[in-house]
Amino acid sequence: MSDESNENSTGLFTQIEDIKIADVSDTRLEGFESEDEFNALSVELLIEVGSYICVAGSILPGQTGRWNRNQAILGGHLVRLYKLISALLDQVCQRRREITFIIARLTFECIVNLRFLIRHSKNPEIFDSYVAYSFKQEKRLHNRISENIEKRDGDILPVEKRMLASIARAVNMSEMNLDNLSPSKPKEWGNKNLYQRAEEIGLHKVYLGTFGGPSAAVHGNWMDLLEMHLESEDETEGFTPSLTWTHPRPQIADTTALLAVDAVKDYFQLLFEEDSEFFDDRLDDLFHRIHRAMEAHEAFLINSKAL
Repeated sequence: MSDESNENSTGLFTQIEDIKIADVSDTRLEGFESEDEFNALSVELLIEVGSYICVAGSILPGQTGRWNRNQAILGGHLVRLYKLISALLDQVCQRRREITFIIARLTFECIVNLRFLIRHSKNPEIFDSYVAYSFKQEKRLHNRISENIEKRDGDILPVEKRMLASIARAVNMSEMNLDNLSPSKPKEWGNKNLYQRAEEIGLHKVYLGTFGGPSAAVHGNWMDLLEMHLESEDETEGFTPSLTWTHPRPQIADTTALLAVDAVKDYFQLLFEEDSEFFDDRLDDLFHRIHRAMEAHEAFLINSKAL
């Protein structure tokens, strides 16, 4: 690395060393007597993960202090991931299980996309495809506005002028050509749907539980209503509303933390390559502590005969 990189890395190492490490010692775990204590631990672990993500998402190129477009796509995903984790923490602490499912699903998709993009970081076509896919709605809107203007013989409403200018500005900032964008193509960016992207980075086995299942909460499917928003004491006696929030359990936060650790580890490896050992060691330790907390929680459930 250059002298400037070494200087920046020194400050970065200090930030990493200042991150508070969650205690997952046997002594602490053996003293837990309720699931609330495991929830509190999951919050501590997720805060620790979020701290790494916040640091990683704040790293800017030394020469310019600005990301280029493709770097911004990766960095933007990190910022989004940090905010989603912050939102998940908020809902866990407010004991709102219903919303944690929704946020966890969004977080999983963000992690999959980030890791997929990191894997293809040297392929500009993947990034172009991601941006083109993202502009499908804007292209559709641009076409609709243009058609309406044409029907009025070129008369442009003030709101249309602002909207067209906004679309043009976003397209230009994204290094794309509006004429080359389509309202229907690409069908999937990177020529893969989310499951296929998850499969490529080895997350297909957790797809059902972390994305497929929580989709019911996002869309308000019957299973979400049945589990979260309705009550029924007997299978044949009908339903009543359930207006109280259900309490979250540690599994959602812990699983999100595990997946996020791998994502931020990938990012550090991309930035620092052979110099990533400093980050790898700490993130591996964090990964194992999260896994230890999950194992202890499962043992607690078995011993207490809780569901």
